[in-house]
Amino acid sequence: MLCLRAAPLLVLGLSAGPAFADLTAEDVWQSWKGQTSQFGYEISGTPQASGSGLVIPDLGLTQDLPDNGGRIEMRMGRIEMIESGDGTVEVVYPPSMPMAVAVTPEDDEPLTAVLTLSHDGLSVIASGAPEAPDYDYAARSLRLDVGAVTFGGEPVESLIAGVGLQDVEGSSSTRLAGGLRRVEQSLSSGAVSYRFNIVDDETGAVLDIAGDAETMLHDSRVQAPADGDLSDLTAALEAGFDAETNIAFGAGTGRFSFTEGDETVTGNSSSESVRFGGSFSSDGFVYESDARGLEVTTELDMFPMPVTYAIERAFLRLAVPVAKGEQVQDFGLSIDLASLKLPEVFWSLIDPESTLPRDPANLALDLSGKARLTTDIFDEAQITALEQRGESPGDLESLSLDTLALSVAGASLTGQGAIELDNAEGLDMPPAEGSVDLRLEGGETLLDRLVALGLVPEEQAMTVRMMSSMFANATEGEDTLTSRIEIKKDGTITVNGQRMR
Repeated sequence: MLCLRAAPLLVLGLSAGPAFADLTAEDVWQSWKGQTSQFGYEISGTPQASGSGLVIPDLGLTQDLPDNGGRIEMRMGRIEMIESGDGTVEVVYPPSMPMAVAVTPEDDEPLTAVLTLSHDGLSVIASGAPEAPDYDYAARSLRLDVGAVTFGGEPVESLIAGVGLQDVEGSSSTRLAGGLRRVEQSLSSGAVSYRFNIVDDETGAVLDIAGDAETMLHDSRVQAPADGDLSDLTAALEAGFDAETNIAFGAGTGRFSFTEGDETVTGNSSSESVRFGGSFSSDGFVYESDARGLEVTTELDMFPMPVTYAIERAFLRLAVPVAKGEQVQDFGLSIDLASLKLPEVFWSLIDPESTLPRDPANLALDLSGKARLTTDIFDEAQITALEQRGESPGDLESLSLDTLALSVAGASLTGQGAIELDNAEGLDMPPAEGSVDLRLEGGETLLDRLVALGLVPEEQAMTVRMMSSMFANATEGEDTLTSRIEIKKDGTITVNGQRMR
C-alpha cells in the first residue's frame, strides 16, 4: 500500500515524446499540482521566480490515510525548474529526499518511519504540451533506504533495509482525452540490489535477507478521470479508472539467514528470471507471477549437508471481479509448477533403496468460472454488514475445471469438468448441474511401493483399494482408473453412475 501511495513521487518528475510546444516552468508546476491532488496529496511550497525559471525552496507532500489513521509526509527539499531555451524544462532534485510515514491504527501500536530517496546524477527533462508534459529521465543510481523507525513510541534501532538501482533510464507520457488522463511510464535499470536485516530486541532473533538481479524492466499505464478523486475507488472505476503494471527481473541471486538461540537456518537462491504483473479496472483485478529456473539451497543444524530444491517454472495467475453489477463476470485461477526436483536428502530419508521413481513432480491447474458481485466490496460498511450476517458478496454462476495434471513418483492424475449453478434466493446450497472426469495412472503401483517402504500401513492401503473399486473403473490396462462425478439440480450426486446422495 505504501508503494501505491508513494507513486506521486514518480509522477512529479520521473513521469517521452517530442515537444509539441514551448514548455515553461509554470506549466510543469501546474501539472504537478493537478496530478498530485488527484492522488489525494496536498502539495506545499511557494514557487519563486528565478532568472531561468522557478525555484521551490521546500517542496512537500502530505496525505492522510483514513483507513488506519496514518499520515504520509514527504519533504523533497529545494526543487529547481530550469527553462532550457529549446522548449524543454530541466527539473533538478536535491541529492536526497526524506519521506516520513506515520500510522496510528486503532487496534495496534503507532508506527513511524523515515524513508530516504537518494540519487547520483539524476537528469529529468520535461517536454511536450503545457497541459500534459512528458518526461525523460536517467540516473547513474537511485536508492531508497529506511532510516529512523519507531513502534509504540520506542525506537527500532536494529533495522537495516534498502533497495538500489544502477544505470537507470525511463520515460513518462501524459495524455488528456474525453475527460480522462492517461499516464504511461517505462523504466529500465542495470543491477538491482536489496537488503533487509532486523533483530528482535526481546528474543535476540536475527533475520537477514539480501539479494540482487542483473537487470530490471518496468512499464505501467494508468487511466483515470482527469478531475476525479482516486480515494473513492468505486466512483473511479465507474468513471473509467484502468491501471496495468509489469515488472521483470533478470538473472538474480539471494541469501537469507535466521538465527534464534542456538538454532540457525541459512540459505542461498538463484533464478533465471522473475516477473510480476497485474491490472485493475471495472473488468476485474488480475495478478500474475512467473519465476523461471529457481533453485534454493538451505542449511539447517539438524541436517549434516545442504538441502537443495529446484523448479523450472512457478507460475500463478488470479483473476477476480471487483465491480458490483447485474452482469456476470469472469474469474479464474491458474497454477503451473513445472519440474519440481526434491532434495536428495529427502529421498534418502524416505527411500534409501530408490524404490520410488525420482522424476520431477509437476502440477498444472486451471480453474475458471463466472460470478456476479452484488456488493460494493470497497464499501467497508457493506462488507462489515455481510460478515455479520454470514453472507457472501456475490453469486457464483459456474465453475470449470479446465485442466488438472499432477504427476509425482511415477503416478499421474488428470481431470476436467464443469458445473453450472442456479442461485435461487433462500437456499444455502444453490442447485447445481455438471460433471467432472478424473483419470489416475500408476496409482496402484505407487500405493504398493509406499506400503513396501513402510510409509503407508497395509490396513490403510486396503481401505484405499476398496474405496477405489467402489468409485473408480479400471480401464486400458492394469493400473489405470477413471471416475465421473455427476451433480444434478435435484441434489443427486453420482460417481460412475452410483448414487452417493
